[in-house]
Amino acid sequence: MSEIKSFEEAVKFIGDKEKKPKKTVPNDRKLALYGLYKQATVGDVEGSQPWSIQMEARAKWDAWAAHKGKSKEEAQEAYVKEVNSQIKDFEIA
Repeated sequence: MSEIKSFEEAVKFIGDKEKKPKKTVPNDRKLALYGLYKQATVGDVEGSQPWSIQMEARAKWDAWAAHKGKSKEEAQEAYVKEVNSQIKDFEIA
């Protein structure tokens, strides 16, 4: 597969349910994409951090908050880079 160049193309690729990784993608890499996507589409995280007992909500909030202050363009570029990295690392086809 050729390298993905645009944010829109990367989002479409990740959303394609027919694209399956040959290796398991760890949660931290999934959360990295989630945080970058939210920063690129919504902007800085808002609201208070969920309680640690709410594990999934807390992990997502933390992943998004890690990119606070990044511009939309910076987050989009980082998202595309991470998608290309995951395609290579986890043999997604």
